Amino acid sequence: MGRYRVIACKVMEEELIALAPQCYEFHFLDQGLHRSPDRLRQALQEAIDGTCGSELVLLGYGFCGGALEGLRAGPAPLIIPKVEDCIPLLLGSPEARQQWGPDTYFLSAGWLAGEENLLREYERCLSRYGEERGSRLMRHLFRHYRRMVYINTGRRREDAAREAAREAAEKLGLNLENTRGHKDYLQQLLRGPWDHLFLQVPPGTTFTTRRW
Repeated sequence: MGRYRVIACKVMEEELIALAPQCYEFHFLDQGLHRSPDRLRQALQEAIDGTCGSELVLLGYGFCGGALEGLRAGPAPLIIPKVEDCIPLLLGSPEARQQWGPDTYFLSAGWLAGEENLLREYERCLSRYGEERGSRLMRHLFRHYRRMVYINTGRRREDAAREAAREAAEKLGLNLENTRGHKDYLQQLLRGPWDHLFLQVPPGTTFTTRRW
């Protein structure tokens, strides 16, 4: 097996490290970069450009609101999961995500562990606008969702994360459900085969969704 480098969102750090061979190299980016597709794209390009000597670069990201548009592969081919975000990667397949429908908001222990997690965002809103107005604003932002689903991926401190998800759902007036994550898609990202579920960007090629 050649020297592979994984560039991924920090929300999947534990899941990816648990599945990857020890010889893999990792570069994790902060989840807060999702707030700005341009900043995320810049950080991803810098990470790709900083890759040296790898035979393959595996990207632990979905298309993420257009953040991957215009990325340029370096000397090594770039492998990208063919998904809009990381939820299908945690659930195990695009079909598993589709079964829940568009009115579902997902959380995982990785998302809740970050500095930009949903509970902190809620508290910042209340601090800025006051408890009553802040709560009303947050519920308005989530008005298109009917339920919140917590994905159990087998991380450490899963119970604490699940309790945080319950608290978030209660604050936003959403029903909380739990589901078990599956490792199949992440494992295939790391080990192949890179079939129809992935995009392969040749060395020096610029990625655009219009081409693939």
